[in-house]
Amino acid sequence: MNVFLESTKGFISLVGAGGKKSFMYALSKFVVGRVALSSTTRMYKYNKSIVDKIVDIRSEENFELNHKGRVVAFQKESSKQGRVEGLLEEELDCIWRSKKFEFLVCKADGARAKLIKCPNDDEPIIPTSCDLVVPIVSIKALGEKLTSRIAHRVDKLCELWRESSGCLITKEHIVSLMISKNGFLKNADEYKILPLINMADSSKELEDATEIAEMALETTDRFDKVVIGSMLKGNVKKVVCREST
Repeated sequence: MNVFLESTKGFISLVGAGGKKSFMYALSKFVVGRVALSSTTRMYKYNKSIVDKIVDIRSEENFELNHKGRVVAFQKESSKQGRVEGLLEEELDCIWRSKKFEFLVCKADGARAKLIKCPNDDEPIIPTSCDLVVPIVSIKALGEKLTSRIAHRVDKLCELWRESSGCLITKEHIVSLMISKNGFLKNADEYKILPLINMADSSKELEDATEIAEMALETTDRFDKVVIGSMLKGNVKKVVCREST
């Protein structure tokens, strides 16, 4: 996980699909300092076995930042069962500028627990104080049919890839998503980018993810390395770097 820590001053935004919450929790367990977790969008509720304190800022007019927990999640209650709402940019800025946390990890779009997604017109919502964006995709999407079973915003993926729903997802498709300003790079011009290909649990998935990472690095100069991992286990399997010329 050090590759992420070396790439940020502490404010990290997560976009894409296939492991944003797993990344949040893995990083929270790995680092020594205090960690704030939050989002700019609706998401599933936080895992209370990992988060020390959950702060609902709507129930606190001037929400407290002095909670003693090491891992603190900031949210707003949602009318949707099992979900919580995201924070406004000024609320996230207040948390970060308080200097009470070494890290703030923010989920900047939703994916409904799918393996792959393409952002909608109003996504992602990346806070301006953030300094690192980690776009995520699951290698388990490779070879699957492009349907709503495994993908979020199927229509946007079809538009990006000029394909029809039901097509088999190829390495070229994933590379296209990674290097596109309508995909991984959307609304991220001002930020450092460090992509993560997640869920590489087998040697074959690691091999496929490595090839995809190499293809992406050959095609764009927007990022210099790609991380391959299994965030559910908190494992970074490989860091693929651009070859020196």
